Amino acid sequence: MSFLTPIFLLLGLLAAPILILYMLRLRRREMLVSSTLLWQKLLRDREANAPWQKLRRNLLLLLQLLILAALVLALARPFIPVPSVVSGSVVILLDGSASMQATDVTPTRFAAAQAEVNRWISDLGAGHQMTLILAGPTPTVLAPATADRNLLRQAVAAAQPAPAGTDWAAALALAAGAAQGARNARIVIVSDGGLPSNLPPLPAETIYIPIGSSAENLAISALATRDTPDGPQLFASVANHGTLNQEALFSLSLGETLFDSRRISIPAGQTTNLTWTLPNTLAGPLTARLSDQSQDNLPLDDVAWAVHEGGVSNRALLVTPGNLFLEQIYGVLPGIQAFKAPPDTDLAAPDAEPFDLYVLDSVPLPDPLPAGDLLIINPQPGSSPASTAGSLLAVTGTFSNTTVTGLANSPLLQFVDWSGVHIQQAQSVSAPWAQAIVSAAGGPLLLAGERGGQRIAILTFQLQASDLPLQIAFPVLMANITSWLSPGRAFDIPASLQSGDPVSITPGASTTSVLVDKPDGTTWSAEVGEEQIIFSETDQPGLYTVRLRDATGDVPAGQFAVNLFAPAESAIRPAPVIRLGQQELAQDNQADIGQRELWPWLLALAILVLVVEWWVHFRGVRLPRPGKI
Repeated sequence: MSFLTPIFLLLGLLAAPILILYMLRLRRREMLVSSTLLWQKLLRDREANAPWQKLRRNLLLLLQLLILAALVLALARPFIPVPSVVSGSVVILLDGSASMQATDVTPTRFAAAQAEVNRWISDLGAGHQMTLILAGPTPTVLAPATADRNLLRQAVAAAQPAPAGTDWAAALALAAGAAQGARNARIVIVSDGGLPSNLPPLPAETIYIPIGSSAENLAISALATRDTPDGPQLFASVANHGTLNQEALFSLSLGETLFDSRRISIPAGQTTNLTWTLPNTLAGPLTARLSDQSQDNLPLDDVAWAVHEGGVSNRALLVTPGNLFLEQIYGVLPGIQAFKAPPDTDLAAPDAEPFDLYVLDSVPLPDPLPAGDLLIINPQPGSSPASTAGSLLAVTGTFSNTTVTGLANSPLLQFVDWSGVHIQQAQSVSAPWAQAIVSAAGGPLLLAGERGGQRIAILTFQLQASDLPLQIAFPVLMANITSWLSPGRAFDIPASLQSGDPVSITPGASTTSVLVDKPDGTTWSAEVGEEQIIFSETDQPGLYTVRLRDATGDVPAGQFAVNLFAPAESAIRPAPVIRLGQQELAQDNQADIGQRELWPWLLALAILVLVVEWWVHFRGVRLPRPGKI
């Protein structure tokens, strides 16, 4: 045991005055006598006697000396050395990456790391502060510098690992900022390792505490589809990041239906690749799953998802005698794959390929009409009223009075300036089911509507008979019409989208809001405005469904998958050494020596003895009994 302020031990010399006062104290017994005359001569003799008396046993003296000793020792602040890692100002970096969800440590590595941090919080001494930082895809300060143990414990309990990697550069920068200017600062990294090798050194003493014990793990490292002449093809890859050869059951489901299940062998440290040819009628997402493996400590990477083509991608067929303006505009519209066909193409032929959008430019309407959405430009007369095409519209002649008299409030005209458009002549079209979007004195120039679930737009004039293709309004108008008829792909994402990666969503012309259904059942929504819509809440592995909402309701816009395809996280072998700059940090098994002060206990002892001394003193004061001398 040592003392922080040993000079206060000199106050122990106060015991000498106490002893002297007890030695000088005259002790007389009270007695009843009949007269004091007999004692006067004796009193005169005693006055000449010395005052020093023999020191006798006295309980009050012992208690008072004990009180003095306790107070003196408390002022000297004795302490005993104890192991500690929380002396000074400590910044703890708690790894919250996907690999910390490994189960080789019961119940998980992250839970074990939380227990370690709580142990350090319990050892936090007076005058010491701790800062907690969760190192994840976006590092977060769980608790700023504080000595409040309850606050620190609550912050640790609320922390959760993410199914993604850690941005260690940002996490270390945050830790360096928290340690900057702190007295006796140190940074403690609680992790299973796997830090990048190009990280800079930290400006404070750094301690590495490794978590984890096993490297055994199987992971689905890739799952993607592609189109081939024989149909869609699926590629899958399974990696063995451990040291043991393993077998597993690989199951593949198309939607809710099991498509294939097979036993696979994966040598230690190697990868096994698998391929399937899928049916042409592929619909719905694909789910791959690993099971029945003997050694696997990270269930998070045992399941993966894929969506063929990732979203809605529309095919458009241009049936035209030759229109360079149409070919150019559909060659650049996003999400549309355009094909061209001559006017005499039989769209109803048994071997005709289906398309999502048909653009019929200056050609007679086919009978029957194709099943996709229709954009009819310069419709031609001649269809029988009894035919399917004849019941759609009727061309009754032409008109040249094309001065615009009215514009409807429609998403088809969003950002379209029609004031500078001049048209030579247009067809007189009658279509009772359609709304006139642009009206002229002689008749409608643009009509649009729905008929039997089929969206149809009609431009009643020939593009070459106007200056519309030369106006800035032309590409905007065509994009609006095409988006309303058959929305293109609402998003374009890579095949290996990972947790935390943002997704840009392109709404249609009539879209008022975008909704994304997340794997946990919750829904994210955003109103459509002038700013680009970015969906960044891809923190959960699984399938996300995008919906575009307009005045008529919600329109499905496709699905995309988020997977943990991160070799650095699936390789869960704990790293015994991490490198920061030129410094290698190994596990620090030597605990720092802290101090546990004893003065509170000594002060409590002094108060307790003082109470006992007071009780003994007043208990000993009694009145003399009558009749006794």
